[in-house]
Amino acid sequence: MKKLFLFVAMVATSALFALDFARESELQNECDHNNGGACLELGTMYHVGDGVRQNFSRARELYAQSCSLGIAKGCANLGFMYENGHAGTNLAKAAELYEKACVLGDATGCASLAILYENGKGVKEDLQQAVNYYDRACSAGDGASCAHLGLLYEQDGNYEYAAIYHQNGCDVGNAKECTRLGWMYYYGQGVAQKEERAVKLLKRACELGDEIGCKNYELIKNSYYIE
Repeated sequence: MKKLFLFVAMVATSALFALDFARESELQNECDHNNGGACLELGTMYHVGDGVRQNFSRARELYAQSCSLGIAKGCANLGFMYENGHAGTNLAKAAELYEKACVLGDATGCASLAILYENGKGVKEDLQQAVNYYDRACSAGDGASCAHLGLLYEQDGNYEYAAIYHQNGCDVGNAKECTRLGWMYYYGQGVAQKEERAVKLLKRACELGDEIGCKNYELIKNSYYIE
């Protein structure tokens, strides 16, 4: 019986290997014919070792090819490799690639470049440039960038702008942003005080999974009728 199980396992493994090899060959052929998406997918396989032996050098080549073909995520992924030492650490090169990814519409590229500007890594520290790129990332749907912008404006004492970005973050499903915005409405900070609106936002934060939002919602919900 053990021999039978071993044989079945070997057959299954061989079948999976054959499928992985077939997929790799298919993607390589498409990439060779300038399919940028195929280059990106194959690069990701080599980057994380999914179905192939992990190979950073090969991943770098494929990401570079996808980037040259206009695939934003390929540029962003290659930038990540240069930033994190998967392609030899080169922060200036990472910034250049994040910039290209951002121009091509990739929110992660914009956010990653914003972080580099905020911390002066690979580029000259420039908080205004960081804000500009966080704003582009937020507009492209990156809730974390909306959140960070909201906090930056709070630290600067500009609660009206902070509320705008916390609203943007909440709108794209960032639970903690719904909580922060809820308390701004509760206390009238940067927005007109609307306690019922605050309760609705805290309820949404809770539904999205924010534990603090849930606790605060439970504390104040009984004071207001919420439809």
